Amino acid sequence: MTRDEKTIIGLMGCSHALSHAYLLIFPAVLLLLKKDFDIGYLSLGVISNIMSFSYGLGALPSGMIYNRVGPKKLYMICFLGSSVACFLVSISSNLVLFTIGLGFLGILGSLYHPLANSLITARVKEYGKGLGIHGSAGNIGLATAPFIAGLIGSYWGWRFSYLYFMFPGIALAIWALFVDMSVEKGHKQADRSPEISQSPPVRRIPHSFWVYWSLPLILLYMVNMLQSFAFHGAITFLPTYLAKYTSFRIFSWDAVAIGGMLSGLALFTGVFGPYAGGVLADKPDLKRNMMIMGGLAFPFILSMAFVKDEFLLVMALCFFFFNFSLQPMANSLLARHTTLEMRGTAFGIYFFAAFGLGSMAASFSGFIAQTFGLPWVFVGLSFSIFILILVNLVLMRTANPLEKKVDHHSY
Repeated sequence: MTRDEKTIIGLMGCSHALSHAYLLIFPAVLLLLKKDFDIGYLSLGVISNIMSFSYGLGALPSGMIYNRVGPKKLYMICFLGSSVACFLVSISSNLVLFTIGLGFLGILGSLYHPLANSLITARVKEYGKGLGIHGSAGNIGLATAPFIAGLIGSYWGWRFSYLYFMFPGIALAIWALFVDMSVEKGHKQADRSPEISQSPPVRRIPHSFWVYWSLPLILLYMVNMLQSFAFHGAITFLPTYLAKYTSFRIFSWDAVAIGGMLSGLALFTGVFGPYAGGVLADKPDLKRNMMIMGGLAFPFILSMAFVKDEFLLVMALCFFFFNFSLQPMANSLLARHTTLEMRGTAFGIYFFAAFGLGSMAASFSGFIAQTFGLPWVFVGLSFSIFILILVNLVLMRTANPLEKKVDHHSY
């Protein structure tokens, strides 16, 4: 990679970590919120759903705004706005204001993913690997946020957990001021091969509503939604589940700190999963590779409902590794099925499917937990992975309508 490409990947990687960390504060302090506001699992699931849905809803206009104003302005709004939202959540005086604050945090955070993925696929030549590194960095945030937020919350209360996370957003916004994010500079360097660059310009394809709804794109939207559904449902209740169904004792930490630490450890496999997926994204037979990784995730999420202690932690480690590996592969496929001109909007729809529709898992899981118990959450979520496998089977049989010529990659 060139120096400019490494700078883009470095900034986007740190930004991805923080973007996901914002969503992981809530699960880490869920037990504290349950006690402070005196509410049940279903209500907590709905509140989490509101934040996650807004995180997906904003992705739709984000993709279109990206195409109009460019990445840097959108980036500044995202992270400076998220810092302000964290502060407002930390000083909220009641449950209504707390929920409204989380909604704003979700909307502002939703600007990130269409921006980052469009920027990387436009500015980085080996964008499969770039997306893998980006995904791995993001999952460092997933892994560390529950531990940090849980530990801060257990000592000083959940308000300080949100207050702490406003400062990294300000720091990243300052860094971004000195980074060149101009997309036009990267158009030529992002071409995958001479064969692709010499083919008829893809911008000749009509920019109608239906160009975003070809069969391969619809299937990719579904893959992202189902992968995210399993993730959102699992992560919302994972710290609480691990705190209740493991017998680990660490120093004098309470259940909140231990649950946050263990869920962070489980999510740490997310550092390796996206990188493995990114490497596979640049290998032949990408669709087949994505099918295999999705199939391997299924038995582990199902088994999480039936084991405890060390076995539960191991099953969680394995599930998140395979689940996270799907992200860069699906992102790469979407990039290959879209033109640069339409990519921002396509990624907006794609991430709305993940964070908007996929976020319904929080309410679903809250209902299951309150009605049948926490273990049954993972039985219910395993069905989304099973459906994902079926969708991948159909995707393997579809062709990319945009490319008549292909490079060494197999589709």
